[in-house]
Amino acid sequence: MKISVFKLKQRNVGNFLKLHLFVILFTQSSFSQTSDEKKIMIDGEKAFSENNFTLAKDIYSQAVKLDEKNRNFWYNLAASELALGERENACEHFYQAYLLNDGEALKAIKENCPNFRNGSIMSVNDVDEKPKFIYKDKEYLLCEKGVLSSKFVNYIAKELRNSKILGKKAVGRKVYVQIGISKADALNIEVLKVTGNQEDVSAIKDEVMSVFKNSASYISAKNKGVNVDLWEKWAIPLSF
Repeated sequence: MKISVFKLKQRNVGNFLKLHLFVILFTQSSFSQTSDEKKIMIDGEKAFSENNFTLAKDIYSQAVKLDEKNRNFWYNLAASELALGERENACEHFYQAYLLNDGEALKAIKENCPNFRNGSIMSVNDVDEKPKFIYKDKEYLLCEKGVLSSKFVNYIAKELRNSKILGKKAVGRKVYVQIGISKADALNIEVLKVTGNQEDVSAIKDEVMSVFKNSASYISAKNKGVNVDLWEKWAIPLSF
């Protein structure tokens, strides 16, 4: 369960908690709750619902130490801190949840954290210069109207088809990839899921990431002449 920060602002404590919804539907949580971790969640929700935000913060601070990959823990910690007026810490911890693909955390940041990290992270629709990629010595826009450009998708698909490793090991599978562009002119890529039996999954993941990274070079978005990170991440389903 996750605390709703938007209901939090209304102090309607009767309905603070809700099931966590994945922003990318095909991702799966790797978290397996032990009895101790379940107790932490129950205790945290109880403390928050009783407006004991200090105790809720302490509980969720311990929770993220137990499982730093659990986005609900980070989100609930941030919501508790926000309720205590600790906005800077809350914003950073919402960001940790966002990095774990929590779309609601991004909404919370935009609502509660103006000029987060001094504006070094922006929406692609707000920057002066959109991110680009260079393929075979030609430069193209990476996205158009917030969506990955057809040229990028087609060029990457071509390079994936040319991979001997994928041609041998990935046939009949689906691979779900998520990418973003950092302010360091670098591609951030994560292979979220590979369908089918788990044989050769590591080799498939490594090859897919290699193709994305080595088939093109990338140019970060810019605002006022300065490289910036982007909030946007793009999900790409691949079928072989």
